[in-house]
Amino acid sequence: MKIAGMLKQEHSDEMETSTCYMCSANCEVHVKTRVAEGSNKKTVTEVALPDCVRGSAMIEHRESDVRLLEPEMRGVDGEWKNATWEDAISTIADRLNEIKEKYGPESVAFMVGYTKEPRPYLQRLSYLFGSPHYITESSCCFGATRVASAITFGDDYGYFYGTSRPYQPETKCRLIWSNDTANSLLPLDKHYFFKETDVPMIVVDPRLTTLAKKADVHLRLRPGTDGALALGIAHVILSEGLEDREFLDNWCHGVAEYKNYVREYTPEKTAEITGIDRELIIKAARLYGGNKPAQLSLSPQATVHHSNACQNHRAIILLAALTGNLDVKGGNKKPGGAQEKDITLHDELLPKLSTPMGNERFPIFIDKYHEGQSMILSDYIESGKIKAIFSIGANVMMYPDYGRLRKQMEKLEFFSVCDFYDTPTREFADVSLPAATHLERESLIIGGDKVRYRPNVIEPRGNTKADADIMFALADKLGLKSNFWGGDIKASFEERLEFSGYKLDDLPKKGEAAPYNNGPFVEKKYEQEGFQTPSGKVEFKSNLLEDHGYDGLPTYKEPYWSPVSTPDIAADYPFILTTGGRSKNYQHSQGRKLEMLRAIEPYPVMQINPEDALKLKVKDDDWLRAWSPRGEIEIRAKVSDIVMPGVVHAPHGWEEAAVNYLIPDQALCDITGFPGFKSSLCNVEKKIS
Repeated sequence: MKIAGMLKQEHSDEMETSTCYMCSANCEVHVKTRVAEGSNKKTVTEVALPDCVRGSAMIEHRESDVRLLEPEMRGVDGEWKNATWEDAISTIADRLNEIKEKYGPESVAFMVGYTKEPRPYLQRLSYLFGSPHYITESSCCFGATRVASAITFGDDYGYFYGTSRPYQPETKCRLIWSNDTANSLLPLDKHYFFKETDVPMIVVDPRLTTLAKKADVHLRLRPGTDGALALGIAHVILSEGLEDREFLDNWCHGVAEYKNYVREYTPEKTAEITGIDRELIIKAARLYGGNKPAQLSLSPQATVHHSNACQNHRAIILLAALTGNLDVKGGNKKPGGAQEKDITLHDELLPKLSTPMGNERFPIFIDKYHEGQSMILSDYIESGKIKAIFSIGANVMMYPDYGRLRKQMEKLEFFSVCDFYDTPTREFADVSLPAATHLERESLIIGGDKVRYRPNVIEPRGNTKADADIMFALADKLGLKSNFWGGDIKASFEERLEFSGYKLDDLPKKGEAAPYNNGPFVEKKYEQEGFQTPSGKVEFKSNLLEDHGYDGLPTYKEPYWSPVSTPDIAADYPFILTTGGRSKNYQHSQGRKLEMLRAIEPYPVMQINPEDALKLKVKDDDWLRAWSPRGEIEIRAKVSDIVMPGVVHAPHGWEEAAVNYLIPDQALCDITGFPGFKSSLCNVEKKIS
């Protein structure tokens, strides 16, 4: 698709290649620009991009009337006042140093959300400053799936989910677990999952999504019972001899104990826990176990937004090992691709610092993911451990018990933000920095089969700056310039490229990607390399988990709040609340300020089943009051059979109905610290005007 820019296109316009960052997929786009008459700055005339609603808003994203264009600082009256970059950066540096001197460097946290591009620089800055508290949104997005995969298969399988989704002609069966492809994964409803094929497709999802309607078998489980379902499928596979015995005997650890544990998850028991008909469980297990190679396709976080996150996900991914579908054509291949050098100084500096946020509760997450676990930020502020935060693209709405965190944020002695727009996070800030958009900032993108230098195709609007430039400036003010490549970002790119086989001068200057040759795919590389686990094998029973006092098997636990685990709470809060289903119009909380996207999806809705709506006398667009022991929101209704009776779904990222007010911050996975966004409890009633 093509979108028009701010000037009419002409044949003389300059064409450059770039990437879109309206989400983090970095899809290639082609941008035409021209210097307008009477101006010395380029203006975008056209952008050619994949067929994507979010991406189509990138011009408005840059040109929006509500975009922040100047650095600002709070005046003595609490109101925002324009500031120079020199004053803003100096104020941040001075305040961080004052708090460091008074409380120690560990009293300061360095936080980043979107964009992800500057993360290595902020992590480096945090450690050079002396703080171990580098924290990101990966505390509730992707991190747990990576950790679970690394525990089970080894660190080099951390990106297991990423290789689970590309098309492979050899695949004989697809098991797609909690992936609303039509709303999340480009090309959305044109994705190959939707093509008519003879390959059987099993979809696991508590909601009746577009993809679920296409499935040969839809396993519609009670939210949060994924682990039990995986164990039940394994029971059938083992009972019927569909496992890969040779692979299990030679390359797996703890199989006997796993088999003994799985024995209790009969189709009858699994049906009772999950709410799925036993015959469907058996049918799905036979399809997946009996059609090899089979591909298990995953989401980066849907299966781990539960209080039993890590073990649920381990139970799921072990199905690939159980059936011998690991690192074979048509199955789940070992991750690979271009790698960049780690410039964070994690290994060099972190051992000399105090322990990262959450290490006392989630040491495996901290060790495997190389950052703090920020889901306990409220605890750290409330206890006085954190006094100041420097943030880039942060979002306080992403935290469970959002109401509690809002109260804690008021206690900080200093907080700075960097963003495109006014946000709920900015309410608590002392200094606000305006960020450049992806069209306005240069970046280095390394991964998969490509290496790319992306120049800025247009100058930053107003007085905005790129995130990386801001961090380089702050490093200078903190006296760390010599540790930041002397202030030369191109020198940092050269270092990051060291493992890629490229120098910066080797890469195309107009944004095109340079190829990275992964070489031919070699099946079963583990036969030469083994697995990077303590046993050198796939660990059905994890040595690492046992060493830290956890159960080594992928044991199932009920959600923190559920009709089974907390019947007393369920008596007053009878609806199962699941949240965070994806929208093709928005990436998390981003895009809500853009008029063209709000015209398509103007407000959030709570999906409620027709049976429940009838009982509550609710129809579409009626206002609902939804509440839990933690808080309440008001939100409009969407009556739909996409959710089961007794289940309601609310989207995340909406300021006017921030659903995380309802989610308890005690409902954290005890291994990874991930919150129970997708399996909680609430009550709902029609709001009376």
